[in-house]
Amino acid sequence: MPPVTRKCFADSSITPKICKMLRFTPDKNGDIDEIGTIITPPNINRYNVAFGETPTSFSVAEGSFTENLPQTSRKPLGRFLSFDVKRSLFSSTKRPADEQTTLEESPATKRLKEAEDAIKAITLNTQSDTSRRENIKTMVQRLSTDNDVIADGSRLYTLPTITGKHSDLKSISPDTMNDVISGCYDDEVEKVTIIDCRYPYEYEGGHIKGAINLYTHTAVKDFLIKHSMEQGSSKKHILIFHCEFSSERGPKMYRHLRSEDRNLNKECYPRLNFPEIYLLDSGYKAFYYKHLSLCSPQAYKPMLHKDHSADLRHFRAKSKSWTAGDRSSSSSRITLKF
Repeated sequence: MPPVTRKCFADSSITPKICKMLRFTPDKNGDIDEIGTIITPPNINRYNVAFGETPTSFSVAEGSFTENLPQTSRKPLGRFLSFDVKRSLFSSTKRPADEQTTLEESPATKRLKEAEDAIKAITLNTQSDTSRRENIKTMVQRLSTDNDVIADGSRLYTLPTITGKHSDLKSISPDTMNDVISGCYDDEVEKVTIIDCRYPYEYEGGHIKGAINLYTHTAVKDFLIKHSMEQGSSKKHILIFHCEFSSERGPKMYRHLRSEDRNLNKECYPRLNFPEIYLLDSGYKAFYYKHLSLCSPQAYKPMLHKDHSADLRHFRAKSKSWTAGDRSSSSSRITLKF
């Protein structure tokens, strides 16, 4: 069979466009004259309007023929488009959305996604006891090995932390506290509560602006219960504890609130009302000497102040009674993550 030659239309401006889109694939047993009906574009009247004439002249091999083809005999052009042409026209170098997402996921993002899935699975009422235990085990393992996520595993810590005196607690520097009060994290944090755990005479003698004074276990627990109805793990309400040096009273109250929070939400672990808590490193004293203007009144009264020796004995005696009931059960408590 002689080679097929493409004869394009009289108007040379449309020649490259039409010829590139057509592939001539006549049946090997068919008559060569039938090729006219194969390559004739549909709705030929379009070309009459656009180019002023009807393309009906074609050349096959060395011969030529002219034919006025009826509209109804013309077959759809799309059936004869080259596969390669279709691919070049409609393909794209852009990666699929799911592939791009996979490539852009960082290890931390993947861990958070896994944690979110585990949290959702734990809170579903329809899951079996076996599945629930497995999900809890997974979350305990993750929280005990990943220090980048907050205590319910739902997201990363918002504030930059430092290595403080207490390895089980997240500590921030006085400068970070200054940034928080100055509003540097307002776009990331919905609410901040600073909890001053010093005795009342210390607090009244000078404290960080906006701080509240909670110095007993009962006061801390009441604060937790009060906010439990309006608080949730998804809301960014962070707490910052401190005392004079953040070496004893502040850390104790921090741990006490976390313990009570875990107990309050024991049926839906790892949910917490306050999953993101920090400790002000070196306490009020360090902050006072670096950021005096953010203290009210602008003064610092130490715990061992000579004018408050009687107050000190009173609050120390109370503190012994506060912890007396906790010592017997402290050995049986399981620390999950603070």
